[in-house]
Amino acid sequence: MSVPGLDIRPLRIPATMAEDDGSFAEMVAVRNETEAAALGSYDLAPDPAGLLIEYHDRWFDRRIWVARVDGRIVGRLFVELPLEEGARIAVVEVEVHPDWRRRGIGTALAEIGEAAAADAGRFTLQAWPVHSPGASGGRRLTPPTGFGTLPADDAGVAFQLRRGWSLEQIYRISRVDLRESAARTEDGLRRGREGAGDAYDVVTWPGATPEEWQDDLALLYSRMLTDAPMAALTVDPEEWTAERVRDTDARAEQGGYLLLTAAARHRATGRLVAFTNLYLPADRTRPGDQGDTLVLKEHRGHRLGLLVKAALHRAVAEHSPETTAICTFNAEENRYMLDVNEALGFVPIGYQGVWQKQLQA
Repeated sequence: MSVPGLDIRPLRIPATMAEDDGSFAEMVAVRNETEAAALGSYDLAPDPAGLLIEYHDRWFDRRIWVARVDGRIVGRLFVELPLEEGARIAVVEVEVHPDWRRRGIGTALAEIGEAAAADAGRFTLQAWPVHSPGASGGRRLTPPTGFGTLPADDAGVAFQLRRGWSLEQIYRISRVDLRESAARTEDGLRRGREGAGDAYDVVTWPGATPEEWQDDLALLYSRMLTDAPMAALTVDPEEWTAERVRDTDARAEQGGYLLLTAAARHRATGRLVAFTNLYLPADRTRPGDQGDTLVLKEHRGHRLGLLVKAALHRAVAEHSPETTAICTFNAEENRYMLDVNEALGFVPIGYQGVWQKQLQA
């Protein structure tokens, strides 16, 4: 179906918001409205400056195309190409404002995205859209992991299936009210310290990672794709160095975020073996955005995940008392982290599908 006046072009990504002609901010607004229509709230919505920093991560080639009708942005295409040597995947995600769906706009954007991935030599595509929870009793789609379901009649689910994508995994989106869960935070700290015993202690810091911990954080970041549940997804290893940690921290500051980190230190070696971090947006009254959480496999079984998460919640109260909520994502099969989050007061608010598609080389 053709749409009169439809115009799809690459979006120029400004160096800073001061250089934006208004197009980047408009694109972010459409992105947020589309996501909120599925989630039922704007809890996950970044501001333009906060999202802009993601497009200046030099370890990825990230591109945007926008679909306009009569000059108004009604949809967008996001393509991400990891730049590590030998990388095989491309993230290709399409979002069309609910008012403009079922007119062929999503299909036109998807065809551009798949062609861009193939031109870059990437034939394994992945997408991570947010989906509506759906009405109870309707037909549901279950991934091969057997954990979680999505409503088959969700617009995003139907679109991915029509385009030949396979649902590989489901992430639960959860939210915690920090004021209501304050007692849970203290109980989590107590239980976490009991599990850690004398073998581990916890360290926290706001802002940039201290130099003494940068190499340890690099190792923890690099293990995120090997130690966390990834279902049957194709995974490209990420190469992390102290330089990349510093760059990530600096971009967070540039985007107006306060980055908080809590980590568990193995006393025998002096090394960090577990961590969690949180991005607090420039508007500190908005929910914090949970970053990564990981306990190295060889140090599991000591409640270190509970310890660092509870310590992080206490750090929010210290460094940003106006922040009263946190949102996080967890694979539905990651029962350990779901148990930790539920113990700390997180409740489900939505779901994210993890999709994969193989192109013909």
